[in-house]
Amino acid sequence: MYSVVRRGLALVSVGAMCLAILPAGTGYASAAAPAITAGRGDAGPVGAGPVTLRSGWKIQSSAVAGGDGAAISDPGYPTGGWLPISQPETLMAGLLENGRYPDVLYSNNLASVPADQFAVNWWYREAFSLHPRPGQHTSLIMNGVLSRANLWVNGMKVADQSQLQGAYSRFEYDISPYVRDGANAIALDVFRNDTSNRTGYLTLNMVDWNPPSPDNWTGLQFAPQLAQDGAVSVRNAHVVQANAPDLSTSGLTVKADLRNNTAAAQSAELTAVITGDRRITARTRITVPAGATVAVSLGPADFPQLRLRHPAVWWPYQMGNQPLYHLAVTATGAKNDVSDRYAEDFGIRTVTSRLTPVVAGQTLGAAGYRQYAINGVPFVVRGGGWSQDLFLRYSPRNIHDQLAYIKNMGLNAIRFEGNFPPDDMFQQMDRMGILSLPGWQCCNKWEQSSTRWSDEIKASAANQAANVARWLRDHPSVLTFYQGSDNEPDPAKEAIYLDAFTAADWPTPQIASAEYKASAQLGESGNKEGPYNYAPPAYWWESGPVMSNPDDAFTNAGGAFGFDTETSPGNTVPTRDSLNRFLPAADQNQLWDPSSTNGSGTGPDIFHTSPFNDYTAIGRMGQYNTALWNRYGHWSDMASYQAAAQAGGYEVTRAEFEAYIGHAKDPANPSTGLIYWQMNKAWPSLQWELYGYDLDQSGVFFGAKKANEAVHVMYSYDNGSIKVANLTNQTRRGLRAKAEFIDLDGTVRGVGSATIASLAGQDVRTVLTPTVPAGISTTYFLRLTLSQAGKTVSRNVYWLSTTPDKIDWADTIDQGDGAAFEPGGYADLTGLRSLGPAAVRLHTTTRRAGDDDVTTVTVTNVSSRPTPAFLTRADVRRGNAAGTPLAGDNQVLPILWSDNDITLWPGESQTITATYRHNDLRGARPVVTVSGWNVPPSAGQPAAEN
Repeated sequence: MYSVVRRGLALVSVGAMCLAILPAGTGYASAAAPAITAGRGDAGPVGAGPVTLRSGWKIQSSAVAGGDGAAISDPGYPTGGWLPISQPETLMAGLLENGRYPDVLYSNNLASVPADQFAVNWWYREAFSLHPRPGQHTSLIMNGVLSRANLWVNGMKVADQSQLQGAYSRFEYDISPYVRDGANAIALDVFRNDTSNRTGYLTLNMVDWNPPSPDNWTGLQFAPQLAQDGAVSVRNAHVVQANAPDLSTSGLTVKADLRNNTAAAQSAELTAVITGDRRITARTRITVPAGATVAVSLGPADFPQLRLRHPAVWWPYQMGNQPLYHLAVTATGAKNDVSDRYAEDFGIRTVTSRLTPVVAGQTLGAAGYRQYAINGVPFVVRGGGWSQDLFLRYSPRNIHDQLAYIKNMGLNAIRFEGNFPPDDMFQQMDRMGILSLPGWQCCNKWEQSSTRWSDEIKASAANQAANVARWLRDHPSVLTFYQGSDNEPDPAKEAIYLDAFTAADWPTPQIASAEYKASAQLGESGNKEGPYNYAPPAYWWESGPVMSNPDDAFTNAGGAFGFDTETSPGNTVPTRDSLNRFLPAADQNQLWDPSSTNGSGTGPDIFHTSPFNDYTAIGRMGQYNTALWNRYGHWSDMASYQAAAQAGGYEVTRAEFEAYIGHAKDPANPSTGLIYWQMNKAWPSLQWELYGYDLDQSGVFFGAKKANEAVHVMYSYDNGSIKVANLTNQTRRGLRAKAEFIDLDGTVRGVGSATIASLAGQDVRTVLTPTVPAGISTTYFLRLTLSQAGKTVSRNVYWLSTTPDKIDWADTIDQGDGAAFEPGGYADLTGLRSLGPAAVRLHTTTRRAGDDDVTTVTVTNVSSRPTPAFLTRADVRRGNAAGTPLAGDNQVLPILWSDNDITLWPGESQTITATYRHNDLRGARPVVTVSGWNVPPSAGQPAAEN
């Protein structure tokens, strides 16, 4: 039940609530739309949408602006000297847009931005021209404030900061009495975002993921909206699904609230039209009492056409297609005049979860582990943790590029720990088949005991929970929701959340915590977290008793069992191209400083590792570099360090994902999900990312991509077996696996093969258990090939050692620092340093594909000696017709490679493709360069059009 806030803070209550709380992304508009000549925004691709007040905003510090809210919100207030912004955004985003602090992300320039300018309140102001028609009802919808604000419209105070607060809040204010025919103005008096536990609000920050923004993320993340309805408004419209277990039928119930905006009873007809692979219409007429809100439900019992036979079913992209249905709801009056309408897309699918069975004496988790199934098919969740831009800037194109990268890596999910993006990102994920795992944030007011919450904070929690539940409920990409992060919600807090989600008809599983903890109503989570720093490949495959630490909720026990909601091998070392974009030479030298090879916490304190916390010891490169130094051999400059860093990143990231795929069918301790911490970063970083802020791809990207191939052959570091995985929904038949042990001198020392008659979708199977041949070199290669009808399906090359990594488990489990090694217990991969130079030949062509170019690169090892071209990387660069790369930053990004960082022996060839926007060549010619561990950087070769 709903009402509208009327006449400032004097509330007219209808039903049980005094606020109309609407889902972000809700689309609706009246037939008689307002004529707005400034501040009109794009209503988005779904539905008519309210008018989004996106353009025309200005900001100014209260220390500079003159007057109070009544004066500043007067349409005639002079705004000379105010800063124009292209859309509502944080203060830092606005200052950067206005040219303040150029190159703020280069080196340590961010630290020089004066934070004291944000100690005072700032004003946001929007002026627009409006021409309301007789009988129209005008509402202003506020979509979140960081962290609170006073609101003024045309000289009248409409809302106070005690109510208008919260990152994901949504309030609808009736401003009909205040709007004028002609010039109008809105003013927001915004307080500095307070994220502290003691005095803070239910807002957002970036925990230890990134440095704090100097303004502490103050301002508006989501644009306000202006709605003009007739006598009856449509609110809270959505679809509830009743799907058969086999998805052969789906009963759809359309629900909506009709609100009477007048003092007289109104007759209204509600019409729902669903389109997609068919067209369905259902309508009913009701009478809405004066000033009341009536809930309307159109279901299959009264409208048999809403029971769909053989509906189009939505799947994650590796498992099927992503068909969407479109809901359009219209309210018409007694004279058949359209009063309001609503539209959204939804997908038909069923998500379930369970705790896996416990095998007495073997299962580490007493309650089992969280496992998800979509449309009845269990699968391994494989994704990363999301980070917004450091200043909360949002670009649909940039998000599209990042989602394309995620699919290119073969990942299927993103975890949002708070920091929810605009609805556009969820819409893109719906269309692309990528799952989302949203939930509340850790480590600030959200996780404080509700006994310390004021009534004001509790009301904000209820508002935000209701808004988020209504916002996300019909997105088919939304897999679940975490009602707690590092901690489970206490009973009172849990009741606030669950009441809101139940009222919203939330359709997917809700989980108590991202750690192995339980709440009063939701019960055991079946999840775990950590570690957050380097551990070698064998660590990630471990699922034995050494991993058991139930008293600490399995925190920092990251081996391949259960569902790990956040973990990674720690630092990520970008390529030289990427480093040159954000670090000067002196800063780059800190990365490979030999002083960083003396254990955790050693080395220079590096700004771009986000050194803002202690528990993970990630401000320095010590934990990461020490392992590289001892496993790969010593370096003496950036080039030799880069070789180890890229190989080490590829190796361990591949092993982490492969382990969680490879143990998925373990009967006692199955691995059910892995969220790499993190997927991306808010700024150029050396920590926790699968791809760079600039969208460059280092070794970790291609290691993850290799591990997550749709059909894949892999090496098990725990027992030396060879496994084959099928991450699709289709059975594969006639597969053949081959394993070859290759000495450093190129000699094949042993060969094994096996035929796999059939491999079901979402299955993984051990197919070989070969023995390492006696007498092989200390550092050696394992080349795996999976073929079908003579065609290579998967090719995977490992560099291994007869001297294994030896982990000091007693000093490792519970530690966020990753793995502790026994004295001298490092795998010996130093033989790679003895590889002689390899020669490769390239054949390159480029063709147009719509707005894109596709460059094909065939790499052939033409070495005269039996030397592999180890981890050979190709790049597309802007160059000239002669094949010479242009000076300066010439790398073409974003780019999608079919494979990269490849290893080839003499006589072997591999063809890889790169897809990128033609316009990103900026008028230059595509030129391909290659380099590798023992492949000297090439001068470049023109990728001529074929």
